[in-house]
Amino acid sequence: MNKNQWLYQVRIRVDENLSNALRAEDKTGTSGIIFSIANTHKLTPVCTYDAFRDYCLEAEQNTLDNYPLYEWTKQTIENPQKAQKHKKSFAFYLDSEQVYEEELARSLFKDLKPLYENNLISEVKLIDSNPANNPQPPKNNKV
Repeated sequence: MNKNQWLYQVRIRVDENLSNALRAEDKTGTSGIIFSIANTHKLTPVCTYDAFRDYCLEAEQNTLDNYPLYEWTKQTIENPQKAQKHKKSFAFYLDSEQVYEEELARSLFKDLKPLYENNLISEVKLIDSNPANNPQPPKNNKV
């Protein structure tokens, strides 16, 4: 796959209070700003912990064999420290798609960056789908 074929995702890390507001879809204060920015780009902030939990619930309602990351994901959300970390992490989805074109991701990143610069969020990251640039899930599905 060449550079132009990579897809992208934007992620943010927030404090516990902002996480609670985002997860409750409270559209006031900084949470409201994040929802407004996301809406401008037709994206939705999704809590990583909630996405992991939903993945596990879906797997449990179906055939676990079709969910290769089930064991790893389940162990992650059941670990209190990791669960706390992932509750403060949000990715932006385009409908149900977790990755999208570079131009959209860069535009969102640019709009979120002032929130980081003003210490309203603790991190904003632009991530590409190139496996060489990202940690991969463990092959043995262990945490």
